[in-house]
Amino acid sequence: MRTKAYSKMRRIIVYTASLLLVAASGNAQVATEKKSAFTLAEAQKFAIENNTNVVNARLDVIAAKDRVKENAAMGLPQISAGATYTNNLQLMTTLIPAEFFGGEAGTYLPVKFGTQHNASANIIANQLLFNGPYIVGLQAASTYKDLTQRNLNKTEADLKEAVAQSYYSILLSEANRDAFSKNLKTMRERLEETKALFENGFREETDVNQIQISVSRLENEYIAAKQMVEMSYRFLVYRMGYGLDSNIVITESLDEIIGGLTKDLLQQTFNVTKHYDYEILNTQEKLAFLQVKMNKFEYLPTISAYINHQQIAMRNSFNFADPNENWYPATMLGFKLDIPIFSSGMKRAKIGQSKVELEKARNMKSDLSNALELQVQQARINFRTAYQKYLNEKSNIDLSQKIFDRTSIKFKTGLVSSLEMTIATEQLTGAQTGYISTMVELLNAKLALEKSLGNL
Repeated sequence: MRTKAYSKMRRIIVYTASLLLVAASGNAQVATEKKSAFTLAEAQKFAIENNTNVVNARLDVIAAKDRVKENAAMGLPQISAGATYTNNLQLMTTLIPAEFFGGEAGTYLPVKFGTQHNASANIIANQLLFNGPYIVGLQAASTYKDLTQRNLNKTEADLKEAVAQSYYSILLSEANRDAFSKNLKTMRERLEETKALFENGFREETDVNQIQISVSRLENEYIAAKQMVEMSYRFLVYRMGYGLDSNIVITESLDEIIGGLTKDLLQQTFNVTKHYDYEILNTQEKLAFLQVKMNKFEYLPTISAYINHQQIAMRNSFNFADPNENWYPATMLGFKLDIPIFSSGMKRAKIGQSKVELEKARNMKSDLSNALELQVQQARINFRTAYQKYLNEKSNIDLSQKIFDRTSIKFKTGLVSSLEMTIATEQLTGAQTGYISTMVELLNAKLALEKSLGNL
């Protein structure tokens, strides 16, 4: 009997353990499929670390640093080594007057000079002592590195703006979806009520048809809003570099973001020289100036030095590894001076072209300065306008909701027609979408103002 009780308890334990394993497996699957949640700031940070454009811009900065090192190395000692081997299969014959050796005048003796096997090994070091374009080239490489960093800053700012716009687009789509869902639920209730009243002879069929049309329109709007939510998420994960097949959720709402808005941006002082677009053009102007300087420095001479050491061996047998045989050294120290004298006007033409490019860069920088100032003024106006529109629409939605609620009550009691109910529904839906749109418009206006001020 104890054995039966023991077996029964054992089966219960095994069964319970199996249930726990299944539950744990299910929980593990849920944990694996758990979506990642992002605030706007977190989404922007993730994008900066993973977006392809920013990653490539960051690689450009690294490559520019290596370019500076490459240009600097050109003026440092350059050392190379080499070796040669020659096998004179047939030594060259030279005719020497025979009278040198007591022979008959006017006759020649064939003589062979040299050895069959010759070898040499050398090491040579070159050092640039002075070169004008090289000096300017170092400055240009460093300035180019600064330019890549400026471009990286702008790429990051553009990405932050794009991520924020996608984030706001999701909030807009979700708010529209929820508003349509709420209105659709209410109108479906009105439809069922109207059908019941029609069946009992208290409403006409036209009323049912009119409400049905409103329900169908809301259903279409709701379906479109759901699809827009999905596409908005896809755009966000794409810009974040998260992967199109990944799922994320956003944790901030329109009301939370709107609640954090202030008018401080309207009073912020704008310093055009700190704007990344201006910094990029300013750096390009420096590069254009250095190009003019480099072309002028081509008129200067180039001075370099070199030292060359050789070890030479001459054998009649191939025994260069024999330590008892001699290797003969030869060492040379030299200096080289190159002075440009005449280039048929080519250098002057290059200087003229580079001066034109410099002037163009200066004109573009001056024009950009004015454009950025105008952009800030326009962005401030847009922000004020968007804020006032937001306040107006906020007031309108409250009024539309009151009208809808009163009309809905009257429709239930038969005091208003289905047409009036439809009009009230469309008016509420329009007010809701308008209100949500002005919220996003306000956020985008703030975003544009921040970017124009160079805050991103």
